[in-house]
Amino acid sequence: MLWVEKYRPQTIDDVVAERQVIQKVVSWAERWKMGERQKPLLLAGPPGVGKTSLALALANTMGWEVVELNASDQRSWDVINRIVGEGAFSETISDDGELLSSRTGRLKLIILDEVDNVHKKEDAGGEGALLRIVKRRPPQPMILIANDPYSLSADLRREVEMISFRRLNKNQIAKVLERICIREGVRCDREVLKLIAENSGGDLRAAINDLQAVAEGRESVKPEDIVTGKRTQEIDIFRFLQKVFKTKIPAHGDAMLLDESPEDLIMWIEENIPLEYEGERLYRAYRLVSRADIFLGRVKRRQFYRLWKYSTYLMTTGVQNVKDEPKRGFTKYHSPSVWRKLMYARKRREMFRRILKKIGRYSHMSSRKAMEQYHYLRQILQNTDIEHAARISAFYTFSRDELEFMIDEKKAGEIAEFIQHHGLHRVEDETFLSTYTGGKKEDKERSEKEKEKDEKVDQEEKKEHVRKQKNLTLDAFFGED
Repeated sequence: MLWVEKYRPQTIDDVVAERQVIQKVVSWAERWKMGERQKPLLLAGPPGVGKTSLALALANTMGWEVVELNASDQRSWDVINRIVGEGAFSETISDDGELLSSRTGRLKLIILDEVDNVHKKEDAGGEGALLRIVKRRPPQPMILIANDPYSLSADLRREVEMISFRRLNKNQIAKVLERICIREGVRCDREVLKLIAENSGGDLRAAINDLQAVAEGRESVKPEDIVTGKRTQEIDIFRFLQKVFKTKIPAHGDAMLLDESPEDLIMWIEENIPLEYEGERLYRAYRLVSRADIFLGRVKRRQFYRLWKYSTYLMTTGVQNVKDEPKRGFTKYHSPSVWRKLMYARKRREMFRRILKKIGRYSHMSSRKAMEQYHYLRQILQNTDIEHAARISAFYTFSRDELEFMIDEKKAGEIAEFIQHHGLHRVEDETFLSTYTGGKKEDKERSEKEKEKDEKVDQEEKKEHVRKQKNLTLDAFFGED
């Protein structure tokens, strides 16, 4: 068994983190237990600092059930709606069959790990579905976990309470390793623990894995037993940008430690150049970036990956050396705006396809016909009165977001509120049918009685025919001459 899982914190007291972080999380949980609905938490920070462990330990401490969706699961919009949505808005039953009611503080914790990756192609629409769930203020607590919170949309970040984690220092990590050695019965020199802790670069999970690799199956470990080299650590993109723009220390080597492709890295640098440079330096920096882009184009066209190093050198060390002195003060770097535009365009395409799918399904028409119908529906919803627009929207089961996509936000809100207030549903629903069926129920009963009467008459006629056949003579059958 991996020691990382074996010694995962079971309660909040076992968690190694900054005191301020733990206090915020516990305070948030206590307010939930008192019946106060809170914004979801967003635990943000580099890998291996205990974000997931803290969430699970909190659930154990509070006696909450856990619904967890991690990066190995598909997180498309329908999966988010089905698992996270239903989990966040419904009560739960314990393993012993006991109903855990949110009114009595018996809650369940929804944990969505690596939420900054739900924008990937296989997770299409996942972030939009999550945003809709969060906006509805579910009665169950939610914790979102991300390594890079700024890759999330600004709308989602506004709907959560973000708590940032820092990497642990080597003394904190060494204390955890020492406790593990005691429980495993391994005598380990203090120097060994410090060496492993320093080698981990603030990643507690990596340090525990390194300790297990060295100490498992041994009674003692000495400094000469440590043969592992310096662990290669991924570095944060924002720290990397600070090194490029605020120092003259060559940064092209650090570019290899980033979890970013050269195509993505050049977008980060291009986006933030105007925040640091101006005038002649701005021109020279963009000229170097354009040269780097030419090399990237040749890599893609010719599959000649050796050119990557020239491109990386130009966009990092080349841009660094443009400046005489770095710009003073703090600079807030931005993610590439083209990504936000592409994400926005993709969300709109997904929304449009979803609306067309509903129109085609409920109007029994092809996608091409549904696209023609879409434009007529937009005009009708925009120009008709609220009641009729609400009944049409209920027929097609349009959500508020879909209505805002089709018409202006103000009227979309009025339509959505009318639907909710009057409980409108699709026409298959009996409550909706009753608004226009009138006295058809009586007509249906009358027609059924007439049908029964006709069946009785048919049966009597058949019996009479059989009786006549029995009394028929041969002369009558053949007829008289």
